Amino acid sequence: MRVSVAVPAYNEERNIGLLIDSLRAQKTRRAEIVEIVVVASGCTDGTADIVRERAKRRGTPVRLIVEPTRRGKVAAINTYLAHTDRARTVDAICLSSADLLVAPDALERLVQCLLINHDIGMCGARPIPTNGHGTFPGEATRFLWHMHHKVALEAPKLGELVMLRSGIVHGLPPESCVDEATLEQLIVAAGYRLAYVPEAVVHNHGPETLRDFVRQRRRIAAGHYWLRDVSGYTVSTMDVSRIARLTLSEISLRTPRRTGYALGTIGVEVVSRALGYLDFRTGKNHHIWKISETTKSVITEELRVEYDLDAREPARQVANT
Repeated sequence: MRVSVAVPAYNEERNIGLLIDSLRAQKTRRAEIVEIVVVASGCTDGTADIVRERAKRRGTPVRLIVEPTRRGKVAAINTYLAHTDRARTVDAICLSSADLLVAPDALERLVQCLLINHDIGMCGARPIPTNGHGTFPGEATRFLWHMHHKVALEAPKLGELVMLRSGIVHGLPPESCVDEATLEQLIVAAGYRLAYVPEAVVHNHGPETLRDFVRQRRRIAAGHYWLRDVSGYTVSTMDVSRIARLTLSEISLRTPRRTGYALGTIGVEVVSRALGYLDFRTGKNHHIWKISETTKSVITEELRVEYDLDAREPARQVANT
């Protein structure tokens, strides 16, 4: 299965080189990664220069598309779809957030899912955060992604790194601020199923401040309410009964510290969803959002060794990871 990888990026100089390295280091058997396309939108840092430098190295071809103005992640995805013939000639398109590290077998596992299940139109990897322990934002991020995993095992909710069959989606609504959720809706509307592939692992890094955490969760909630309103599609993490049932299974008096963090995370999530609903009702659009700088420190020394990444790239320290 021939795969084109698209990476929308805005001011990602701290991680874009490492992401490209991890994509180039994929161990494949049935997947053929024909190119990596980075869409750098309105970048004011060294993102584009790092991509150009990586493009000169041996390995999977790397191509750079530069947008002079930042118009949001969905707009960058639409630019990729409109400006690359690969989107129409490959078998699958992989969309990757720019602030990830991708495990060596992740793309192969996603390709195998599509090859085995012909009724699946899109599948997604499992994000595992590199946030440290002992702070509320770090623990909240870990708990949130753990719950994301549990929900996705029952009803796929895909994010961070997804792969879809080529030819199903030709563009996303420009007003969307939840690209993966919007892709889910378009794939399901086209008559295909979704699949979660937990064995395909990517590492990300959540917000390290409460303010950034709430801002991120608020934006996502607003986008999910908007998507439900315009299309009738509801992502699985918006199913309150499922969330309540799975969350209760995580609460135990035998682990008071973890339970305390879990209850705190639930409270912050409720507030964030309420603020997101207010944004949706008042017409506030988040399709171009404020970047949370604290989410850009993905790499740790442990991951550098595990992924065998270029030691010339400086690691960002993550406390207690």
